[in-house]
Amino acid sequence: MTKEEGKTFNKFRWFLIAVFFISNILLIFTYKNPNLLALDSFLVTAFLFIIAILHGMERYGKKNILVFFLITWAVSFFFENLSIITGFPFGFYHYSSSLGLLNVPLIIIFAYFAIGYLAWMLSHVLTGQYSRKLEGKQIFIVPFIAAFLMVMWDLTVDPISSTLQGLWVWTTPGAYFGVPISNFLGWFLVVFIFFQIFALYLSKYDSIEPKKAINRLNKSFWSESVAVYGIIALGTILSIFYQYNDITISMALITVFTMVFVAILAEINILNNSDLNENLLLDVVN
Repeated sequence: MTKEEGKTFNKFRWFLIAVFFISNILLIFTYKNPNLLALDSFLVTAFLFIIAILHGMERYGKKNILVFFLITWAVSFFFENLSIITGFPFGFYHYSSSLGLLNVPLIIIFAYFAIGYLAWMLSHVLTGQYSRKLEGKQIFIVPFIAAFLMVMWDLTVDPISSTLQGLWVWTTPGAYFGVPISNFLGWFLVVFIFFQIFALYLSKYDSIEPKKAINRLNKSFWSESVAVYGIIALGTILSIFYQYNDITISMALITVFTMVFVAILAEINILNNSDLNENLLLDVVN
């Protein structure tokens, strides 16, 4: 690590990431107790949300990360309720009372934001955008890639959370380990919509102060999102300790070749980008 990178290493956020990692390990011991599972799920989501907020404030500022939260909340809340009532776009389902009394539990909205933010940042890495302002075709490419990265997560957790743990229940179980195929098509549609709205917003209102840009353009900063995305993947893999069956084994395998692969690819991209600190900073200043 260079002297410049060392100055921009955020100890507090990395501490939270370490706590998030430990929380995911501890989650194993709560799987068989519905009440403890719900409580631990809330804690894990809370840590995830805090990390996303702090990281997002560093990159986009308070106003713009609030805009992203409001967009994800409005779009996801609308379509979640719409699907519960009409079956579009995910299918007919309902949430377990263990997550709360609302038709769409608050934890779900916070999860949309946090996971969405991670997918958004990784999409910037994989497309080489990093902290550059979205312009031209990138206004549409970055949301498109981010939507795939987010659906990867749902692809690995939905069968465990619904079919095995009963955190939500599908009225008519589907072909994918009890989950309807429409769920994943609906997910892609919904998350792409809020990513695209945010991209269009940022194309006009994203700005980076040159004197603070170095904090957002170092390798450590971008590795934070990769680490958290990878830890989430690890949590799914560890579900084999909850129940060792076809579903958990399959989800662990799928996770390795989707989310884990993406995390590795993104980190390699970051580490191999020798110009990350210098050239991107010049782009922002100019």
